[in-house]
Amino acid sequence: MPNRFFILSIISLILAISLYSSLRAQENNLIIRSVDVQGNSTADRNLIINSARLLTGEPLNAASVQDAIRAIYALGLFSDVSIDGIEAEDGVNVLIKVIEYPKVAEIEFKGNKKIKAKDLKEAITVFEGRIISPKDIKENISKIKKLYEGKGYLLAEIESSLEDADIQGQVNMIFSIKENRKVKIKGITIEGNRIFTDKKIRSKMKNKQDSFWRSGNFDRVKYAEDQERILEFYKKSGYIDAYVVSDSIYYSEDKNNMFIDIAISEGMRYRFGNYSLIGNEFYTNEQLQKAIEYLPYEVFDQEKYDKSLANLHAMYQDEGYWYAKITDETQNSPGYTVDIRYRVVEGNPVYVRMIKIAGNTKTHEKVIRRELSVVPNTIFKRSILGRSLRNVMVLNYFANATPDWEILPDGDINLVIKVEEKPTGQASVGAGYSERDKLVGTIGLGIPNFRGMGQTVTLNWDFGSKRNSIDLGFTEPWLLDTPTSLGINVYQIIRDFYGDFDETRRGFSLRVGRRLHWPDNYFSFYTRYRFEEVKYSNFSASYVEDNKDNPNSLDKEQSTYNTSSIAFSLIRDSRDLSQFATQGSINTISTELAGGPFGGDWNYHKEIVESRFYFKTIWNFVLVLQGKAGVMAEYDGGSNVPYSERFSPGGTDPDGEVRGYDDGSLGRQTTSGIPLRGRAMAVYNLEYQIPISQQQLYGLLFVDAGNAFYNIEDFKPFNLQRSYGLGFRVVVPMVGVLGFDFAKALDPPEKGNWRPHFQIGRGF
Repeated sequence: MPNRFFILSIISLILAISLYSSLRAQENNLIIRSVDVQGNSTADRNLIINSARLLTGEPLNAASVQDAIRAIYALGLFSDVSIDGIEAEDGVNVLIKVIEYPKVAEIEFKGNKKIKAKDLKEAITVFEGRIISPKDIKENISKIKKLYEGKGYLLAEIESSLEDADIQGQVNMIFSIKENRKVKIKGITIEGNRIFTDKKIRSKMKNKQDSFWRSGNFDRVKYAEDQERILEFYKKSGYIDAYVVSDSIYYSEDKNNMFIDIAISEGMRYRFGNYSLIGNEFYTNEQLQKAIEYLPYEVFDQEKYDKSLANLHAMYQDEGYWYAKITDETQNSPGYTVDIRYRVVEGNPVYVRMIKIAGNTKTHEKVIRRELSVVPNTIFKRSILGRSLRNVMVLNYFANATPDWEILPDGDINLVIKVEEKPTGQASVGAGYSERDKLVGTIGLGIPNFRGMGQTVTLNWDFGSKRNSIDLGFTEPWLLDTPTSLGINVYQIIRDFYGDFDETRRGFSLRVGRRLHWPDNYFSFYTRYRFEEVKYSNFSASYVEDNKDNPNSLDKEQSTYNTSSIAFSLIRDSRDLSQFATQGSINTISTELAGGPFGGDWNYHKEIVESRFYFKTIWNFVLVLQGKAGVMAEYDGGSNVPYSERFSPGGTDPDGEVRGYDDGSLGRQTTSGIPLRGRAMAVYNLEYQIPISQQQLYGLLFVDAGNAFYNIEDFKPFNLQRSYGLGFRVVVPMVGVLGFDFAKALDPPEKGNWRPHFQIGRGF
């Protein structure tokens, strides 16, 4: 096709010269009387005429013909363009003749084994129905070759051909690929290095030599980065004059092996000298010194040098001086030391004049605004902006929240908060199985942003042969437009415990909470009143017989008890996200007081302390450490507390996760194997979250340990049941978080057993 294009171009040039010669002889009286197009089948006629700019009534000359041909070619639609002048009575009729490039009917790849056709199609920029030119073919051959080079097939050969399709004017485009063998890096030689060994320098490179545990594939993009990594390593070690003198790549005779030579000039090693600050007025020298990462006369480290300058800028931005200019002037002193002078031009602080919200298609604007710590007509501080974005993301209504700004003539700004809504309503249908409850079906409805007002409505229904429960809840997070939350839950739970007795619980709870600004603004305080009726019935004959002399067993007769209690909770939540957090922590201290002035059949107090910490590690992996402990007793220290309120860790029980064991099974049991639950509890968890797709799919590794202690005096925080395992979490639209864990118990009675756990609606 390139040869055909060349020949047609020569012909067009000859015709243009011929027409030019003809026109030169007559150009004084050649006026354009009409313009027409011939040969176009898909290209628009008016587009061609308008591009040519040959206007009726205007004179026709050689220059306008050349410009017209050039402009039509520039459209990229034609393989050939020519212009004929047909003599008319009082001028000339112009005929533009074009030959269109063909359209692609089908794209086919032949010979590709290592890369799928789907991936090849994603790499190229031609597609069915698009016009194809020789330039396009050349560019896409390069794209395919680059894709193969990235996989280590540096010697891949790519050819293209066009075959006529069934439809006139269309062609089938065929890429014929000869992949050849992968080229392996067999050797990387470093020259000129005296301070660091070849091995040390090679360790900083992403391209690695072929070995038993490394592929040795070559990546051209990473190779350019490798040279920068080597220099960064030298500069971090004080060799700020280091540079790459030369580099070369060559192959073995059979072209299957690659060798790389890199020559380095190391230079001398430098140390930090003295530093000084001038021009600063808002901050004192002593305050700004806290931003400096290095000490005088320690080995020069480019990373510390850059971080210090960034810290200085951050300090000024934290106080609203976004236009502050900080220049660093260096001077080499005797003894290979570097003195640094930071020259500060502070400028004026920037004020936020207006705050605009964009992107909220469902959530009411006030729901977002009330979470913002930054307010109009205040100094634009970076730390306050960061906290505002964190507050918005913790709502868990948005996939993203990003800032933008409109700069006003006086240097102040209008702040724009752009949010991206995500599905928040959750309707779930599922099933689970446990040794205690057997097969349980679940239907749930959760609306965490009801009516776009930030309110939460929940309805959960569990049903099965051993367990039936229903829970209806509503929460208003900003009562009367103040940071006060109000919530109510109404519930009923009916459970058959191993065929030995039935437990029926029904009641309601009323919650009131308030955000605090002291000790810091991560704190919240909650109060909850709860009234619950618990009924035990249908005791089996075997249970009565087995426990007739057991003072710790339940009453053998049908009985009903009422619990009336008030609880207080203090929470500090500094997580960056409410779901799949990557940093921060959540810490809770709570106490519940039942009976006494509140009435009911039970008199007890119950305290729980819980902490969870998130640490971001390499590659956005997150390490999570959690601990939870609780105790409960009568006010006089007695142990007569309700069975339903005792601690029941084990499996995925809300009291505490110790996977690998059945739900709520840890601690002392009756002779018939029914858990007695505990008056004290301790649970520890260590999880490593592995993001496969951020905020969508996660893998995890975990270690759990915990136990329930029937009496407080039996409490031993390290006498625990242990397990380990792996699992995953996936976010399913309209369902929420689905989780599956597979855990192995390390202690009796489940020692050595692997147990699956399925969860709906619980993340990390």
